[in-house]
Parts: sequence; C-alpha cells; structure tokens
Amino acid sequence: MALREDQILRYSRQILLREVGGRGQEALLSGGARVDATGASGLTAAAYLVGGGTPVAGVGSLTMGPWSPGFLVSASDVGQPVASTLAREAPALNPDAANPEGRGGMIAELPSAWSGEAPWVALCGDGARAGVVFRGAEGCVWCFGETVRHLGSPPDGALGGALGALGAVVFQRLRLGLGPSLGGRWLIPPGTLEEMELRRCSRCASRQEPSAP
Repeated sequence: MALREDQILRYSRQILLREVGGRGQEALLSGGARVDATGASGLTAAAYLVGGGTPVAGVGSLTMGPWSPGFLVSASDVGQPVASTLAREAPALNPDAANPEGRGGMIAELPSAWSGEAPWVALCGDGARAGVVFRGAEGCVWCFGETVRHLGSPPDGALGGALGALGAVVFQRLRLGLGPSLGGRWLIPPGTLEEMELRRCSRCASRQEPSAP
C-alpha cells in the first residue's frame, strides 16, 4: 500500500525513524492486533498501537473493568463489551485503526488463550514486577506457552500503564521484523528493564544441552 499525504503527515515522526521509514509505516498500517484485555496494561497498549496506525480489535466476550478507563475509554464504558468499545473508540482516535475483521497478531493480559498468527505479546506480572513475553513468526510456540503459563496477571495503575507502552513497542518491532523472535523483559519500578529467562520446551531444551565429550 502507498501512504496518502494525510498519513505521511500523521506518522511523520515514526517515518523519520531509521528503523521504520515509509515501508515500515505501511507494514504497521496493513497489519492488525487482536486485543484480549480489560486493564490498564492491555488498553494502554491498544491506545499506543492505534496512535501508531495499527488496526486493533477486541476478542472474546470480555467486558471493560474498573481499571479500563484511560487513553481509549472512559468510566462510562465500564461493564461494556471490549470488542464493541474498541470498534467504536479506535477509529474515533485514528481512522486508520479500524479492524472489523479482527485479524492480525495478538496482545493480551494473562491469563489468555493464544491462537492465530504472530506477533504474540503477553502482558504479565509476578507480584513485584511487570513483564512482557513475546513471540514472532519464527519463535517457538511451545517455549512461549511454557513461559506464560507460569506467570500471573499484569499490574494495574501506573506500572500497568508503563507496561502497556512497552508492550506496544515490542509488538511494533515484531511487526517490523526487528529484534529476536522470542523473548521476555521484566519492567521493574520505577522503570528498569531486565531480560527475562524463558522456560524452554523439551525439544528446544535438548538442542541447547552440550554434547558429551
């Protein structure tokens, strides 16, 4: 797809980034994200993706919770279906962000069921830290699943909002083919990033074992 003049103006700051450029912005516009979230982290991530031109759609039958109000939704939306709320608010914020088909990768707050095409970005926590686990098209689906099933729900509040912003950046980088296709990061208050050690599936673990002398 070729960028229109209004899109060039709207995304000019992103297009000027060497890692994005015009081709990268076209990729962000043509891809999509399914959002499985009701809290601060997931809906903050959705808002950042919408602002950057990625079409988003809610999945499942979740309803907006008490931590949902933020960049995209208001207090009056609490109790409303996530899917219909995002279908209304995403294009209102950015007309490029409508995703009526619910296609694309997935960004979700744990616990969640994972399916469909990559990228996959899980927003999570362990009680003291916030975390993001990610998988691109080449990443092992079993290592991803083995890791996320041992993690808990993401935090709300300010830390949850910061995690959502991080999750959106990770999703965009995966969409652009930047960085590793499988990994995780811890976000430690007030804002330190640390690499997360992933749990490996039996097949990948056996590949990493040193051979006998």
